Amino acid sequence: MIKPLITSLFSLVLTAGALNAQLLLNEIVVNPPGADDGKEFIELKGSPGSTLNNIFVVVIEGDPGSAGNSDLVIPLNGITLGSNGLVFIGTSLGYPNIAPPTVFKDTLIFGLPILDNGSISFLVLFSPSPILTNVDYDNNNDGVLELPQGAIIQDAVGWTNGDVNALIYGGVILSQSAGTPDAAVRFFDNTTPSSASAWYNGDLISPNQFDPLEVSANFPQGAGITPGGINVPNNGVGVSQAERSSVGLFPNPATDWVQLDGIDAQQASAQLFDMSGKMQQVAISPEGRINVSGLPAGLYMLMVQDKTELRKANLMVIH
Repeated sequence: MIKPLITSLFSLVLTAGALNAQLLLNEIVVNPPGADDGKEFIELKGSPGSTLNNIFVVVIEGDPGSAGNSDLVIPLNGITLGSNGLVFIGTSLGYPNIAPPTVFKDTLIFGLPILDNGSISFLVLFSPSPILTNVDYDNNNDGVLELPQGAIIQDAVGWTNGDVNALIYGGVILSQSAGTPDAAVRFFDNTTPSSASAWYNGDLISPNQFDPLEVSANFPQGAGITPGGINVPNNGVGVSQAERSSVGLFPNPATDWVQLDGIDAQQASAQLFDMSGKMQQVAISPEGRINVSGLPAGLYMLMVQDKTELRKANLMVIH
């Protein structure tokens, strides 16, 4: 059984950038009913208690002629997530009642930033170098972003206004029965980054209500907008069996420790395999953490036996 495991691990090296996906886009409103000023927002979801550094939320223009331009960049540094893991990026003018544990990033310091209602992409980037506003990150307009060295796309989603020449970045394009999305919402239990099936979307007829005639094909019963709160519905809709069999890790890459999400730490056990197939001895703490400070830097496969289910994840250790 070691040989297939080694082959799998080596194949993962080519996609190691996907490992650093601990912060996700969660809810986006670009075109609320009435005046947009102050009512647009971007919400993120990560592991409760984790601290964000070198993270950038970037809004990229997709319309021909200006495709690849960074319309809005929100840096997230030194932010520790509360118990619900949510970060709300909006204005205190439009949303004065966003309360802890949601972290509120007030964008009034930028004036009243307006999100484009046309072709647009939203990305969460990890980058050791700053990501800047009003920079063309796709000079040759080939649909591939020219990001700083070491930058990794953690999550992405976008849509077009129907223009066949529009460019969407990050590989996830949402569609609906008619019109251009006013808003998009991640299914509560779906934590797969850069996945179209993780989202539903549609037009809005009120600040919190979708137009049932203009929505995505997977639009769920009970769906709505929940600024600063847990997404609805939260009944597991949209989660595939493969996604249920994975385990969330944060931080990833990890240096000293890694937090395991979605497991019962009291009943789970773990095995960690390096790229040679050698098993490393690890233990899960009562808090659901694994100490990796003594492990050599590199790529690992983590296998977690949780009750009757075997879960797995890819882990990068750096020092």
